[in-house]
Amino acid sequence: MTDSARPGSEVALPGESGVPDWKTFARSGEWRRAQAAATLTNADPDVVAALSALSAVQGDVRARKYPAARRGLSAYAAALSELDTRAQGEAALLRSLAAPEVLTPAVDALDRASGEADPGELQAKLTPAHAHALTRAEAMNALGVLHALRGEGEAARARFEEALAHDAEHYRARMNVGNLDLEAGRLPEAEAAYREVLKLAPEYDGAHHNLGVALRRQGKLYESVGSIRKAQRLGVRGAQAAAKEDMQEQLRLNPRLRWIRAGVFVGVALLLGLLAWLGRGGT
Repeated sequence: MTDSARPGSEVALPGESGVPDWKTFARSGEWRRAQAAATLTNADPDVVAALSALSAVQGDVRARKYPAARRGLSAYAAALSELDTRAQGEAALLRSLAAPEVLTPAVDALDRASGEADPGELQAKLTPAHAHALTRAEAMNALGVLHALRGEGEAARARFEEALAHDAEHYRARMNVGNLDLEAGRLPEAEAAYREVLKLAPEYDGAHHNLGVALRRQGKLYESVGSIRKAQRLGVRGAQAAAKEDMQEQLRLNPRLRWIRAGVFVGVALLLGLLAWLGRGGT
């Protein structure tokens, strides 16, 4: 009798560790949970890398950070290529669930769709984004925002709710539901929506600000001031991060800028050195 068959011994089978198989979460599009499950069950490192990249892409899409989403897709494609060399079954599953050749045009469509004023035209432009579950919720959210800007509140709410049906953690869609309630004077409902947003995205400055507005309109002035001040602090931090992100993207797209930046740094260093030398009495 082998050790694994001895009476009283326990053999760990897939799913018996208390941690669901990462494939279960992946099939439902829960990429953050899939990554966590893969990490806890010591899955192939490139599986973990692929899931980590997809989780980051999902977060970036929710936040409308499309340059970062593209970088995440590049990392995902690289991890898939590594998997193809030794774990073709897992690579094939991931490709069937999240093919880079589908996700890339979906993210591009979301990025290009801003500025469209007609819902029908916007829906057409967002067709690639509707084609994949990871980007579908943001496509519906974008349509909802356009309806809201056009004063079409019922249509906007329907799109936001549809986005949340596709992705319950799409915090900006939930924020927009709160915004509709705020505009309609449903203040307790708006406050509740913003608090739900902050459970999903605690650092989202817009939610802190709008929560402050909803609180102020209900006469909760002390809480309101705290929320708005926190929104201001987070807004400054977010603007700095966005500027850094934009610079990184420009450097990625135009390598010549790297040399220009390096030249500027060298020039500044030489100038500071010259000033220090003159300050010590150099001529």
